[in-house]
Formats: sequence, structure tokens, C-alpha cells
Amino acid sequence: MRHHHALKIPRWQKRWLYTGFALLLLSGLPWLLLHYGRDADALPTTGEAWLMRLHGLASMFCLLGLGMLTSSHLLPGWRLSGRMGWAQQRSTGLWVSVSLALCVLLAYGLSYMFPESLHAGAGWAHAGTAVMALSSWWRHRRLARRHVAANAAAARVQMPTRK
Repeated sequence: MRHHHALKIPRWQKRWLYTGFALLLLSGLPWLLLHYGRDADALPTTGEAWLMRLHGLASMFCLLGLGMLTSSHLLPGWRLSGRMGWAQQRSTGLWVSVSLALCVLLAYGLSYMFPESLHAGAGWAHAGTAVMALSSWWRHRRLARRHVAANAAAARVQMPTRK
């Protein structure tokens, strides 16, 4: 078994996604603290509004990056993982995809569809699915590194020695 470089995500694309997700985290967490840290009858602060604007901008940035990742990594990886028997890699990639899709759907609902009475629950569900996506991605990444290391070790064992 050898490492398939076609699934390796280019550095610029990783930076794009890491920057976008860092902005989501750095705008979402402070918003949660500001929003739920104030008294229930207090008015929203201007900081909350600006954090939501930044969060929305970062989400568009991430959606574009995820679209690029879908065509270059997710679809080829799904096909290859089936052929190579990488069931764990496939399942963690699926969890990442499903949790990110739920995050996007909940965000859309919070922005455009849900009545105010559902906002608190849907907001916490959105934050929870973001945590699920992050932990799934972390596991997916660890498994990928393990596959690369195992493939490199197998390649060293199989290499003929020079005489």
C-alpha cells in the first residue's frame, strides 16, 4: 500500500480553511460569551453585532474553501478509501462532512428561518455541531497521518537493498 498524493491537500488550501475556521472560532466563542454572559433583559452590545458580521463573513470564506475541498479531496478520498479498505478514514471523513453540513443548516435556520423562540436552542445546537466537526476533523487528521506513516514504513521495508 502506498500513500496517494492526489489526496494531499495543497498548502494554500489548508491555509485558506484554517484561516476561515480560526475566524469562525474567534468570532463565535466571544459572541457566545457576550450574548449569554449578559443579563437576560439587557440589550445586545455593538460587539455582538460586529462579531456576528465577522462570523458570517468567515462562514462564506469557509463555504468556498469547503467547496474546493469537496472536489479535490472528499470525492476522490471517498472512492479511494473504499478501494484501499480505509473504513476508519472514511467514517471520520463522513462525520466531518455531516457535522459541517448540520452546522451550515443550523446557521441558515438561525439567520433566516427560525423564530426567536427557537434561537437559544438552535444556537447551542450550532455550537455543539461545530465542536463535533472539530473533534471529527482532528480524528480524521490523526488517522490520515497514521496511514501515511504506515505506508512510508511499508515502502522502506519493501525497497530492495543495493549491493
